[in-house]
Order: sequence, then structure tokens, then C-alpha cells
Amino acid sequence: MKNPLHRLSGLFGSLFVVLLVAGCQLPGERETEVTLTEALAFEPIGRGQNASLDTTMVAIREVTMWAVYQDSLRPAQPFAEVNFEQEMVVLVAVPVPSGGYSVMVETVERGEEGLTAHYTLSEPGYDCMTTMGLAVPFQAIRVAKTTDLLRFEQSTEAYRCTED
Repeated sequence: MKNPLHRLSGLFGSLFVVLLVAGCQLPGERETEVTLTEALAFEPIGRGQNASLDTTMVAIREVTMWAVYQDSLRPAQPFAEVNFEQEMVVLVAVPVPSGGYSVMVETVERGEEGLTAHYTLSEPGYDCMTTMGLAVPFQAIRVAKTTDLLRFEQSTEAYRCTED
């Protein structure tokens, strides 16, 4: 009489071979698509808390257009120079309800569908005292010039002003 465990182990062995041939994908599992991106070097050229703009997320590729935007921005320090033959300006400006907010571009990446600028909007926590009144924090960076489409992705991060 054959051992029933021997028969069962043969069944599991066959199942293992079928799974191996099928790419080891179990029912219900989904294949994940890997998107390759390249981080681009960039340099901040100016930032501030006051601009006469609505929400603005733009790539500026010409010096004349940059001059128009500069008239609407009040940076803390003068803007650094930009060589528009080789570089472009990426500008992020976000209207907020009070002082204490800031905008910071974290990364610029090139992917299959163009460029993506990831930025963080830092907002004051409940324990912070801020100025009352509308503000428009902004940051401008320079990055290698391209004609690629530019998308923006925002993350929001609250910060604390006191320790518990």
C-alpha cells in the first residue's frame, strides 16, 4: 500500500512546477509597473512671502516672460541670474490665509511623460503665532532648459512652534 503522504508530496511538487512555469504569480496578485525617473539638478534663485499672483506653477523659458513674473514677486534677496540659453525658471507660488507658510521645491524629475516638480507647502501648526492677512509664499529655481511638459506635485507638511 502506498503512503498517502507520498502521493500528497507528489501533488505539491507538481503544483510547484506549475507555479514556477507561470512566473510564480499567485492568483489575485497584480503585476506592478516600474516607472524610471531621472533626478535633475536645480538651484534655488529666490524665494519670498509676498507676490501679487494667484496660484502659479509654471516653467519660464524666456527672459521677457521672466521679467513679467519678476514684477509680481517680492523676494527676500535679489534673484540670481539665469542663462535662458541653457536654463529655465520653475516658479511655484501659493496663496495662503496667513503668514508662517513657505514653499520649497524638493525635487525635479524627468520621466516618460515629462518633468515633475515636487514641492512642499509648509504650514504653521496649531501652536504657532502668525501674522493675520493673506500671503503668497513662492520659490523660483533654475534647471536645465527643456521643452518637456512640466507637472507639479504638492505635499503639505505642518510644523510645530513649541515643544510639548
